[in-house]
Amino acid sequence: MHKRVLVTGAHGYIGSHVARLAHESGYIVDGLDICSSDNNVRPYCDNLFYADIVNMGAYPGQDIEYDAVIHCAGLISVNESMDNPSRYYEVNTSGTLSIINKIKHKHFIFASTGGAFDPISPYAKSKILAETIIKDVCKDYTIFRFFNVAGNNGEFRQICTPSHIMHMAALAATGERDKMTIFGNDYDTKDGTCVRDYVHVVDLASAIIASIDNPANTEYECVGSGSGYSNLEVTNTMKQASEIDFTVEFGERRAGDPGKLIVETMSKYVNIQHTLYEMCKSAFQMEATDKEKELSA
Repeated sequence: MHKRVLVTGAHGYIGSHVARLAHESGYIVDGLDICSSDNNVRPYCDNLFYADIVNMGAYPGQDIEYDAVIHCAGLISVNESMDNPSRYYEVNTSGTLSIINKIKHKHFIFASTGGAFDPISPYAKSKILAETIIKDVCKDYTIFRFFNVAGNNGEFRQICTPSHIMHMAALAATGERDKMTIFGNDYDTKDGTCVRDYVHVVDLASAIIASIDNPANTEYECVGSGSGYSNLEVTNTMKQASEIDFTVEFGERRAGDPGKLIVETMSKYVNIQHTLYEMCKSAFQMEATDKEKELSA
């Protein structure tokens, strides 16, 4: 009998990639999200349910028992969390407890953040609180701390307001932005810009799928590449991948941004298959394809 999993935030960037890969790996997949998006996961989901994780109420899927709940739903903008911290605690912390209490499951898999290692922002702090709840309440769990997630599988995309550097660089390369702004060039790093660990979203989704039948029950599992790239290096790699020399300028630091975040101990579930260049190339190709569609419409 095939095992059944629920992916929350199924129409989102990570959730859509996870839903497709889980389906392709032989699991019966249900999806839960607050609304639909351009990421059409219906071909990969047995059921799609729509509910607000903070105020779920009754919905048709709440009586199903899942072998695993893969909780990807949440708010993700560091900058936005500085302006509206209460909303981040409400969705990322209270919403996680709501999912735990409302949905029957054997294994709870949580999408956390590498920012939890240097919790400057309410976003990172809201994820840490959710991690604590999971460890206190759930019998079997796996907590993934994702570092910067990038790239795509050629079908799904980032649908949020652009805030990640690779997404913004891809938009600059296609001309959707007139320039690329790097926030801060006075950090204590090799070129003064922030250093981050990047992981291709397909490699991340593969790590999640590998954990479904094998709960970690550890403090956390880190998902990255183990390599640190500065914002300037990412921008220059996007120029190489796109073959476009777009304009780059430096701006003020963003509140809540630590100078350096790199995976030190990689999760046993991780098997890196994609390079930074491949992440940039796929991000650029997605934006370029969208622009071509707009121009031909």
